[in-house]
Amino acid sequence: MKKIGPYSRPDSLKKLDGRSKEARLLKDVRSALVDHVGGAPSITQLALIDRAAWLTLHMTMMDSHMLSGGAPAERDARQYLAWANTLTRTMRSLGLDKAPAVARGLDALLAERRVRA
Repeated sequence: MKKIGPYSRPDSLKKLDGRSKEARLLKDVRSALVDHVGGAPSITQLALIDRAAWLTLHMTMMDSHMLSGGAPAERDARQYLAWANTLTRTMRSLGLDKAPAVARGLDALLAERRVRA
């Protein structure tokens, strides 16, 4: 498969398999943000979480490019700043404070206790 970069086309990003660094990063960011919103996100929260994960991926790839000695072009600097601002607004929309965990029902607690016994 072709190497994924910060400016990769959406169709190449759809082909990420779960073993690549990029796919693991997406999965980890999504998982952390789902936990951050309380574990049961609404559809709008899921859309924001997906957007934040993709932005994080693109910014991470841009970071790697710059750290490997690639001097950022003016376009790269503007794009990075735009992604950073968009990610900030997306995170603010999700909420800065972690939501309390969703309380489990009595049936779930009793079932868990039976399994432990």
